[in-house]
Amino acid sequence: MLSAIVVLLVGLKVAVPLVGQAPSAAPPDPTDQGTFEIFASGQSIGIEKFEIRLRSGRIEAQSEVRMNMPEDGKSVESRTTSSLVLDPQLDPLSYTWNQKGAQTSQLSIDFHSKPVHARRKAANGQEDRRDLKLDKDVIVLDDNVIHHYQLALARYNKIQGGTQVFRAFIPQEALPGVITLNEVGPETVTVDGTKRTLRRFLLTTDSTQISLWADDQGHLQFMSAADNQYQATRKK
Repeated sequence: MLSAIVVLLVGLKVAVPLVGQAPSAAPPDPTDQGTFEIFASGQSIGIEKFEIRLRSGRIEAQSEVRMNMPEDGKSVESRTTSSLVLDPQLDPLSYTWNQKGAQTSQLSIDFHSKPVHARRKAANGQEDRRDLKLDKDVIVLDDNVIHHYQLALARYNKIQGGTQVFRAFIPQEALPGVITLNEVGPETVTVDGTKRTLRRFLLTTDSTQISLWADDQGHLQFMSAADNQYQATRKK
């Protein structure tokens, strides 16, 4: 499959002491729901439907992603669901991810435990259990889960501005590292056929740079990565 395109953040910087991270502060209302269409090399390859809601003092972010990607001259369909639970400061509490289709897999992570417990189960029943040393405020950015980038933007301190450094974690790769976020400023971009003026941010790792465009409420509208080879746009 298009793993080189789909796995955007494999080049996460090696974890180092943070010097520019924004101070902890209560984020604005994170609730949102919508649909992203996902493109690779200009071709539509999938749809993500997501919802971010508040429940019992926690933030719950859920999604369903349906992908059709080429493999050996054929189109391979897959369906994944994800559920990320965060505390009011956007620190992760738990994460689950399930894939159905040609390949079946399940992943669950308990961020309460120290070290963090991660468990993955493949279609053949084989389990992979890992203990991970992750910071309490790590940002979860999983493969092909577009709304996770919106939650990352919610961690950006707009008053402080400038380049801000955060620890991040890709659950499907069990890969921790460091990202930077920087606000470029207002920019006109076409979203689902309509030109809009949005706030542009850059998310940077050692190997790639991802452009993120959000409205004034912090709702992600468009993203572009890997020299425009991987994009996602919010549908009306």
